[in-house]
Amino acid sequence: MLQSQPQRDSAPENARSVAISTAGPDDIDAVRRLAHEIWRRHYPGIIAAEQIEYMLERGYSREALLRFVAHDEAGGAPEDRGIALARVAEVPVGFAAWCPADTRGVMKLERLYLLPEYHGKGIGRSLIEHVVERARAAACRRLTLNVNRNNTGSVRAYERCGFAIAGRGDFPIGGGFVMEDFIMEREI
Repeated sequence: MLQSQPQRDSAPENARSVAISTAGPDDIDAVRRLAHEIWRRHYPGIIAAEQIEYMLERGYSREALLRFVAHDEAGGAPEDRGIALARVAEVPVGFAAWCPADTRGVMKLERLYLLPEYHGKGIGRSLIEHVVERARAAACRRLTLNVNRNNTGSVRAYERCGFAIAGRGDFPIGGGFVMEDFIMEREI
């Protein structure tokens, strides 16, 4: 999820000129590359290497990501889900994905990842606000997310963006792995 512990001096100065756009099927490979790089850099020490690879294979296959951007039979884009891609100088540096939650009026921030050298520059917050606007357009009143309980930097970053811990859960995901998450929420 959103990472903290910014490395303020390592990203180019033009990081302030971030462009956020809705991703389409042609952007899936860029999202996959970002996910693989970010996960392998961020999650060691939080979850086991085997779980990292299992979750990347399961959640970041082309098919898994296409469910966020797939068009309907009439060629229309999905109204209630999507992926936003953040670019700096036209280079992808992060992304967010959203979809409806199980509860009416609630949107789920399903994924939010940013290359570590771009932490602390407001890009993660911009991605969240992009999702907030999509949630409002879908008549949602709340945004929810899950974040690993040991991912303390991300928990703090989400709190700075207006989220609060609403609960916790242990979610079996197959392969003998369990996600041990906080459930965080933000009224919008």
